[in-house]
Amino acid sequence: MSLKDNKKVYFGNKKVTQLEKEEGVQQIFSKVAKNYDLMNDIMSLGMHRLWKRIFVQKAGLEKNSLVLDLAAGTGDITKIILDESRTSKVVLCDQNAEMVAKAKDRAVNEGFINNVTFEIASAEKLPFKNNQFNKIFISFGFRNFSNKEQSLRELLRVLKPKGTLNILEFSKVKNEVLSKVYDIYSKTLIPKIGNFISNDAGSYQYLVDSIDTHEDQEGLKFMMENSGFRDVSYENLFDGIVSIHIGKK
Repeated sequence: MSLKDNKKVYFGNKKVTQLEKEEGVQQIFSKVAKNYDLMNDIMSLGMHRLWKRIFVQKAGLEKNSLVLDLAAGTGDITKIILDESRTSKVVLCDQNAEMVAKAKDRAVNEGFINNVTFEIASAEKLPFKNNQFNKIFISFGFRNFSNKEQSLRELLRVLKPKGTLNILEFSKVKNEVLSKVYDIYSKTLIPKIGNFISNDAGSYQYLVDSIDTHEDQEGLKFMMENSGFRDVSYENLFDGIVSIHIGKK
């Protein structure tokens, strides 16, 4: 039995093996693929659109960059990247085939297909050369990786020297009142709304629980530093409902 089979990680609020988490995440995102964009609106009260725009703008894209959009979902970040830097090229990568298929359809329908290539791969084993990308973006996907440390090592490997990893993720709210309000909304209403929309309260419950068990701001900063990233910093948005982490190779 391999280490991946043995080591326990959080899948929602339960401890499972890394392999079980990988398989569970695949099943959940296959279920929610049809309503993925609506799911993001529910999880963030529609604010994910603004947060993603801020996320990309703060990365400071340069002309002719080669960018990896990892755990890319249906391609929101890729579209913003190409809006911000029309000379850049993006590799859109997700481990879920249904998500990548939806991203391809969206890229065709919304006119940003020309500068995009598509890959199906997990973060723990990326099919890319060393020192390939100027920037890597992960938006609301890092907490779903089955082996975060291995994923960070892979991300460091495929980044060019001085390239940056940019992570946007739900985090720990710093304002006590806001924390309580969001806690009530996320734990009480999100699964019910998910059940109403797609008859799938369980998947939405996982997504809520996965926020609770994800590392806080300092925890993720430490993890990135421990994996070899330099000059790691983070910035809270909406008092820490989400945070942007940036680390340099």
